[in-house]
Amino acid sequence: MAEEYGTKMTNPNMVSFEDAQKVYEEVRKAPPGYVNIKLSTRGKVGAPESFWIRDFIPEDLATMATTPENDMPIKVVEILDSMIWNPDPNNVISVKNFHEKEVIETLLDLYEIFYTTIFPDQTWTPTEDDIEYLAKQYGGKNSDAFRTQMRALEDGEWKPKFDLDISKLEYFEVPDDFKTSVRVKKNIAGEDVNIKFSLPKYGDFITLKFFIDEMYRKEDNRFRRIGEIIKFREDAKQRIMNNENINLAGIPDVPQNEYEEYKKYEEEKVAFTMTATKALYIEEFQGVSLAGKTLAEKMEVARDPRITYSLFQQAQTLFDKLNFGYKEEITVFDPIQQKVVNRNYTFQLSDLLQAISNPRDIEADLSFE
Repeated sequence: MAEEYGTKMTNPNMVSFEDAQKVYEEVRKAPPGYVNIKLSTRGKVGAPESFWIRDFIPEDLATMATTPENDMPIKVVEILDSMIWNPDPNNVISVKNFHEKEVIETLLDLYEIFYTTIFPDQTWTPTEDDIEYLAKQYGGKNSDAFRTQMRALEDGEWKPKFDLDISKLEYFEVPDDFKTSVRVKKNIAGEDVNIKFSLPKYGDFITLKFFIDEMYRKEDNRFRRIGEIIKFREDAKQRIMNNENINLAGIPDVPQNEYEEYKKYEEEKVAFTMTATKALYIEEFQGVSLAGKTLAEKMEVARDPRITYSLFQQAQTLFDKLNFGYKEEITVFDPIQQKVVNRNYTFQLSDLLQAISNPRDIEADLSFE
């Protein structure tokens, strides 16, 4: 009777059996040493729902150790891609299509599986509560003892550290209807404007970084020293305002014409970066898809006055409200106040890679025989 009305009856036990059989076949075929990763994003953002990956090998670690910092993002993609098992040549998995939060979650899973649950020796950034605590401990903010402690923090002579148990991290649950695109519609001067923005992937931001670096390579080299002097003088002036004894006359000054040239270069680069970033998010404009377009081509579209920066900012606000990946609020031991506190913490890829390259304690049984 069910088939008569076009309804297909299914046995839930059979569905479960088929799912279990599929998982078994994957495990049976996966090469030794590969582990199955299932991210919290459930295939709703950029990474697939499930994939197989191995640990870093010595060649990977040596490559990271000898790669210049500026080239590290693209090298991370190459190394992680080589670590992923791709059984289907028609569906190759690449971390360039992951969101950065998914890249971080992948590294966290690898670290917990192959190394340890403790993410050690992380630099503690003092909070306002920490500053107030130090002020009380050292006789107030105007005391020499307090200023000495603050100077030690700022100069890096005192580096409070903390350990983080990543097994206790919490992750957002991603709903089935999770969306990563925002449609913006607005009537401007009688014309209907229709823009679709999409959440960029890790590879997109790598493209953006290298694009900007290449465009401003000569100017960056030319103005680097001037920028360092300007920043150094501004920091010195701020420290003088905080009643520190700084000899400003010993810091070289920047001629007015060079200062104005530097500020013009800085403003132009900021404006260019803002337009390039806006272009990165644009997926469609006035019904025309920008899929397959280069960033330079998308920038030409992004310069259209109808794609106002205020509209882009509103879309960004919605993207910022998307909850996925690990929850940034963590419970840790405050090394300054010597007590357990709740605070926000953002993982950096560089810190994770450093911990993997130099693991402190690996959870394993070792013994002489």
